[in-house]
Amino acid sequence: MQKLENKKRDRECQCYSRLQNNRSNAYTKSEGTTLVEVMVVVGILAILGGLGVPGLLSIISKARITAETNHINSLIRFARFTAIDQEQPAVLCPARDYSVCESDWSSPKIVFIDRNNNNERDPQEPMLMSLHETTKSTVVYSRNKLIRFYESGITASPASVRICPESQDEHYARLLTVSLQGKVKLSSDRDDDGVHENNSGVPLTCS
Repeated sequence: MQKLENKKRDRECQCYSRLQNNRSNAYTKSEGTTLVEVMVVVGILAILGGLGVPGLLSIISKARITAETNHINSLIRFARFTAIDQEQPAVLCPARDYSVCESDWSSPKIVFIDRNNNNERDPQEPMLMSLHETTKSTVVYSRNKLIRFYESGITASPASVRICPESQDEHYARLLTVSLQGKVKLSSDRDDDGVHENNSGVPLTCS
């Protein structure tokens, strides 16, 4: 009996020892994971701290301009595709009331089939796509009241749309040009001076 009791105690001690080791290992692993997470957070904070407030504002401004430029680019291409696909003139224009075309390109923009060629969206002409009003931090300019695409994909006249930040900083200015053939082109900084140029090589401005 005494021997059986001793063996039972030995087994209990071994089980308890293993349990303690498992807890210790789990605690060590948990500590290691937490340390890595803390280091990652510290690294991110260090990067953000190095950029500083001006750097962050610059990144945000560039992101907003890029997003607005991409939206308008997609809308122009959609209008051209629609004209070709439906074999009818398609119009893209700013329209605050989503009906009457106006000259303020920061207003909401619409695409529709202009069946009677009056450059206005009539009640029987459904709106095919629209783009919300430009955010207050971004301004959109164009000398064209509207962009019209014919069934062949060509435009009635060349057009351009300029996107700028509210600060009027030309370093963020972007230009979308539409050729007579209907091709859309985005401006670029060809001389690497930090400012994009138009097709003639003239630096863009926001004034």
